[in-house]
Amino acid sequence: MQWATADDRGSLTSEVSAGSFEQVAAAVEGRRATLVLPGDDVLLAEAIIPGGSAARAMQAIPYQLEDQVADDVDSLHFAVGTKGKSDDYPVAIIGREAMDTVREQCASAGLRPTEIVPETLALPKFDSDELDQAKWTALVDSENAVVRLNGYKGFTTDTTMAGMMLDGAHQDLPEDASAAIVVFKTEPNVVLPVSDKVEIETRVCDSRLGLYASGLASAPRINLLQGDYSPKTQFDKSWKPWRWSAALAAILGVVLFVGKWMEYRQMGSQVEQLDARMAQVFNEAMPGKRMVRPLTQMNTEIKNRSGGNTDGFTSKMSQIAASLATQPQTEVRSISYREGRFDLDLYTDAIPTLDLLKAELKKRGNMTMTVQSANNDNDKLRGRVRIQ
Repeated sequence: MQWATADDRGSLTSEVSAGSFEQVAAAVEGRRATLVLPGDDVLLAEAIIPGGSAARAMQAIPYQLEDQVADDVDSLHFAVGTKGKSDDYPVAIIGREAMDTVREQCASAGLRPTEIVPETLALPKFDSDELDQAKWTALVDSENAVVRLNGYKGFTTDTTMAGMMLDGAHQDLPEDASAAIVVFKTEPNVVLPVSDKVEIETRVCDSRLGLYASGLASAPRINLLQGDYSPKTQFDKSWKPWRWSAALAAILGVVLFVGKWMEYRQMGSQVEQLDARMAQVFNEAMPGKRMVRPLTQMNTEIKNRSGGNTDGFTSKMSQIAASLATQPQTEVRSISYREGRFDLDLYTDAIPTLDLLKAELKKRGNMTMTVQSANNDNDKLRGRVRIQ
């Protein structure tokens, strides 16, 4: 974990330090602390909820965005930003298990952050000099790219995948709109693959925390500490003086949550959870049968049940299962079906494997696959794909 202190204008007032949660808690005692999480596990979305009731919006948003997430909405935490002029709400989505881990680690160390923000929304936001131009921000190192798009939108992905996702964002702009991006590089030789249609301005980033502090001081963001995770209104006696001292001092402590987060994601229990989930799905689909090669067994079962149906659900599932069986290095975490679309959350070894899977699907029928996101996760590639 790294941390530094900054003033209310976003300028660092201390050197960047590294250490444990306990050391961070002691260093930022009496100050307003913002915890910055890696952005690859926080999905940024947008929901349109007519009407002016914020409480109604909070209830409706999880179910309106249900088809954009692979996990059950009850296992996810939805944090909402400031409502737009067209009844649109920016939303940040993160797993409750991840939020619980962060909260427990902070509580055990005596660290009480005022805000928890994904690094995507900690980047600065620049205004364009041209009326019809979108201006984006990116922070790039040798492996990953963190990109902030217009408003509250953005993503974190591999540097090699960033170009494709930026092309998609450019295509989503109005027909007459142009795009520009300010790229902050932590290493001079890093290259961000961007279309020639996007204007690029390159800057050197000497300190990630310094860049985050600048963004937090000037750009809109979403605080994940909402709903069940909002700070309690009653503070113990030792916390009260800290709160008022922070308000008087107007000093912002920026904490980059890296070390403990990576340790959590590398825990071996993740493998056990995936195996248990696969066994649960297999037993529900094929009760009483012994699981040996689940994908092959379920593929055979689907073929047996599909009969002459070549266009329906079972036929499509058969095509998906057969295509997945050709890529044994690919593990399916979850699959959901809605209105003719299949959304898969999976682990694989590399981006070319996704291309092979796409080709297999095309070869077996008229189904198409699009990659929604792809990120490195514990030495694997975690992808969210949509098949329809």
